[in-house]
Amino acid sequence: MDLTKYLLPSHSIELSVTSRDEHNKAYVISFKTVIERGVISNQFRIIAPIYHGKIYNFHTGDHLSVVYSAPEQEGKDLFEIDTIVKDRHFENGISSLTLMINSEPVKVQRRQAFRVNVFNNYDFKFRGIDYQLVSKDISSTGMLALSSVQLPANTTFDIIFDANPKPKDAIDYDYQEDKIFTIKCRVLDSMAQVEIRRYLNRIQFIGLKESQSQLITQYLYSKQSEIIHSNPESSQKISNYFEHESDNLVDIYSKEYRRLQILGLMSTLTLFFALITLMISRPIKKYVLDYFFNFYRPQFWRKDYLLATLILCIIAILIDFVGLGFNIMELRKRNTTLHWPLILTMMIALAMIIFVIVIATINKLTLF
Repeated sequence: MDLTKYLLPSHSIELSVTSRDEHNKAYVISFKTVIERGVISNQFRIIAPIYHGKIYNFHTGDHLSVVYSAPEQEGKDLFEIDTIVKDRHFENGISSLTLMINSEPVKVQRRQAFRVNVFNNYDFKFRGIDYQLVSKDISSTGMLALSSVQLPANTTFDIIFDANPKPKDAIDYDYQEDKIFTIKCRVLDSMAQVEIRRYLNRIQFIGLKESQSQLITQYLYSKQSEIIHSNPESSQKISNYFEHESDNLVDIYSKEYRRLQILGLMSTLTLFFALITLMISRPIKKYVLDYFFNFYRPQFWRKDYLLATLILCIIAILIDFVGLGFNIMELRKRNTTLHWPLILTMMIALAMIIFVIVIATINKLTLF
């Protein structure tokens, strides 16, 4: 399959990532996002999923499952590919991810499509009698629903579907009548639920228009958001895997951040050796036996070690300048923060240089 024909800019895709909770149990979180740049050299770029202004914490090397649609002659098939996060970008206030395709497309069964637990009531007629369905979950292609009567396979009936996420009397909500439409349903099978004296029906939506399918999908994602917000446990579980606000975004796994950390470590080690040479350059103290034998020990600063201190501090400042140069380049390209450890080591090095110059001036030492 030529993915360049399907993974196109502005096309909608679904992302799935496997995470673990506090009990080390794996669970899958799914998000909807949009392709920013199509496939080039087996890579494509997407808009990073955002939740309440927070960007999901994807790291370089993470594996993501991407589900996309491929319009064919007989409907719209879904395919899934495995991808690897290669890079992260932040430009013009938008965070994006570069994904590398890591597998061949695999067709996804329609029953595996995006589903949401929605409990709605739908009236329908069966053999001239009015009944009611209670949905358990709904997808863009069908639903699971409970009924008080067993429905034979291939039974068809109509329901009225309201794709408005909120009721008509909701405050500050624009209720649209054109989001209410009729859906023809076909029963795939009906299984008895003895404990509750009901029948669980697998129902397929048939004859849906493209516009109706899109309205159902929009409705499902709106209902998913409501479920997450109304369930504190689910909301907290997802929030635990999100970063802080984008203005404090720092990717500690990026190669740029690791480079700054290495330069900061080099600067710190250089300052450490400079401090050692400064300690050695101090005047030699008198000992107790010197006083006993009235021995005079000359008190002077050792200029060779002072010179070594000066050189090491200059090297540390140069390292800090290089690191801050890289840091400023990152500040211009993406939303990151100033690397304060580099500034701190630079200030310490400057203070030590001033101290060495003052000592050399007072003691009339020629360092060079």
